[in-house]
Formats: sequence, structure tokens, C-alpha cells
Amino acid sequence: MKKLGLKSVLFSFIGLILILAGCSEATSGAENYPDKPVKVIVPFSAGGGATTTARVIGQHTEEHLGETIVIENQEGGGGTAGQQAASTADPDGYTLLLMTGSAVTNPIFNNTSFTHEDFEPVIQLVNDVSYLYVDADAPYDDFESFIEFAEANPGEVTISTSGAQASDHYAALDIIAQYDLEAEAIPYDGESGAIASTAGGHDEAVIGNFAAAEGQVQSGNLKALVVLGDERSDVYPDVPSSSEVGLEVTESSWRGIAVPKETPQEVIDILHEAFKKGFDEEEYQEQMSNLGMDTEYQNPEDFQERINEYHESMNRDVE
Repeated sequence: MKKLGLKSVLFSFIGLILILAGCSEATSGAENYPDKPVKVIVPFSAGGGATTTARVIGQHTEEHLGETIVIENQEGGGGTAGQQAASTADPDGYTLLLMTGSAVTNPIFNNTSFTHEDFEPVIQLVNDVSYLYVDADAPYDDFESFIEFAEANPGEVTISTSGAQASDHYAALDIIAQYDLEAEAIPYDGESGAIASTAGGHDEAVIGNFAAAEGQVQSGNLKALVVLGDERSDVYPDVPSSSEVGLEVTESSWRGIAVPKETPQEVIDILHEAFKKGFDEEEYQEQMSNLGMDTEYQNPEDFQERINEYHESMNRDVE
């Protein structure tokens, strides 16, 4: 049998060292994670419910994660710009996405280079009921009067929403369809822009959540006409629910944390554990409640199921 030369043995030894070093580095990468700040991309303009969710949970999770959590708004394209950036980020756990239903619907209705399958869910944090707000000086003080006004003024009523492929936009279209109104749903690039437009008198109504709109309510610019849910809300106990006024439309926005596909499971587990500890903090729950947000936890598996069900539902709507 031919003997190996010294040079061949040396190269084989060096190769073995490199392989072992690579394995060691891969292992230590998960063991040492995180060792630098973690970024959460919010794919909308600052000021809306998505940004508020990210900032509040970030504040309560940093201690458990052991690193700074940086919130970065990347608006554009109704969420597609930020979602695209997150989907193509290195799957190393240092770039996260504040995920909403638009990450599912944007690829359905637009030509995007990503789909919801390019993300791995980490944790669901919120399932937030929405409200129909109108200008505080509007000549209608209840939902029935709003519908009567829209019927009497065809083509003049607009309902602002957070984006063309957002769930609140479809809720607005459903309201228009139920009452056969000559009205229009106007999409903005994020909830804050939609709310500001109605508060400024440019649109007659807006669909939004309490956290994003309450500042305008307190300033006397907006008033809530209906809770788009089956029950009244604690934050607006005098405002009727959809079922009370005969409205067949309900709307809520789920939000959570996701990472790019192929992120190591060990990293996802670390992130989930840290965010769950932040979620469970009494102070976090109180803060979210004071903001009028409905917290709802789901683990990665259940969150994935919700995402898949939402995708199937929206696909049926366009077929």
C-alpha cells in the first residue's frame, strides 16, 4: 500500500483543523448569541400601532435578551420595503421583523420578491381590535348617521386606511359594499398617515386602533363611532360594537416578531424565550392595556398556523 507523503498528511491535518474550527464557530455562534444589538424593522412610518408594539415589547425584552433592541422604521410600499429588507437580511438573529398581516397580503396582491414563507415566526404579541373614527366636528355622532350621510352624499365620503393590502383596507371596502355606498377607501403608507389625514379633515373616516388614534381623540380631532368587534371595548365603553349596529364587518390586527427564513432554531428559541419573558411582565401588560392594545400570546407553532390560515383566507378572497 502506498504511503502518504509528509505533505499530504500535513494538508489532511490542516483540513481537519479547519473543519473542526468551522463546527466550533457554528456552535459558538448560537451559544454566544446575541453579542451585539438586535434590530427590529417596523415596515411602516413611525407613530402607528406597529411601532408602538415594537417599542414597548423591546423595552421589556432587552434585559432578558441581554442586548440592546433597536427599532428601525423602514416605510414604503405599504410595508413592502421593510418586509423586503427583513426577508433578505442575514438569518443570524440580528435583524427581526415586526410582522403584520400585510406581510401575507402584500405578496398576494403585488409582485414582490418575498412571500410570508420567507419568514419564521418567533412570537405573536397583539391581536388588536380596530375602530371607525370620524372627524370630531362631523355632523354625525353615531354610525347610523354616518351611513345616512354617505348615502345622501354619493362620491364624497372617503375612509382612510393604513395600506392597500392591509386588513383595515379590506374592512373599509366591506363596509362600503355592505351598504352599497358610493364611497372610496384611501390607502396610506402606514396607520399614522391615515389617522392624520382624517384628523386634518381630508377624509371623512379612518379605521385604526386605539393606541394610534387616541392622541387625536384627546386633542379633540377625532371621535370613535363603532368598535369593529363583537363586543364593546373597555377603552370606549359608550361606543357600540359592530354587532350592535348591524355591521357585518369586524377587524383586528395581529402583530408579532419574525425572523428571516433559515435562521437557526437555537437562535429562534433564544429570541422566543426572551420576548415571552418580556410579554409576561406585569408592567408590559399594564402599559399595553393603558395604550388600548389587546395583547395575545402565541408560540411560534400557533403563530405560524394563524399566518397560514390568514393566507388561505386572503387567497380565497382574490380567487
